Amino acid sequence: MDNQTPEDPYQILARERSHEDSRQTVATNRMLFQSLVLINGGAAIAALAYYGAHNLSGAGKSAALLTIILYCLGVFTAVFAGLYVRRTTQEWESFWELKSYPDSAEQERIIKGHREHAVRSKRKSAALLISSEVLFLVASLCLVVSLG
Repeated sequence: MDNQTPEDPYQILARERSHEDSRQTVATNRMLFQSLVLINGGAAIAALAYYGAHNLSGAGKSAALLTIILYCLGVFTAVFAGLYVRRTTQEWESFWELKSYPDSAEQERIIKGHREHAVRSKRKSAALLISSEVLFLVASLCLVVSLG
C-alpha cells in the first residue's frame, strides 16, 4: 500500500466533474423532454376528446386532423431528443473518464472523438427539443383555426 502513487488532483477533479455534469445534464434534459411529451400528448388527447364530442365539417375536419398529427409529431420529436440526451451524457461520461487518466497520444485522439460526438449529440437534442416546441405551437394554432 505504501508503493501506491497518490492520485493527481486533476484526475480527482475530472472524475468529480464527470459525475456532476452527468447528473445535471440528465436531470435537466429529462425534465425538458418529459415535459414536451406530456404537453404534446396531453394536448393531442384533449383535442381528440373535443373532436369526438363535436361534429366538425369541411375545413374544421382538415384542421383537426392536422392538429392531431402535429401534436403526435411533437411527442415523437421529444422522444428522439431524449435519446440524444442519453447519448450526449454517455459521451461526456466517457470523455471525462478518459480525461482523468491521460496516457498516450492515441487516448487523446479517442478523448477528442468523444468530445466531438457529445457536442454533436447536444446540438441535435437541442434542435429536436426546439422542433417539438414549434410543433406544439403550430398544432395549437391549427386547433384555434379548427375551432373557428
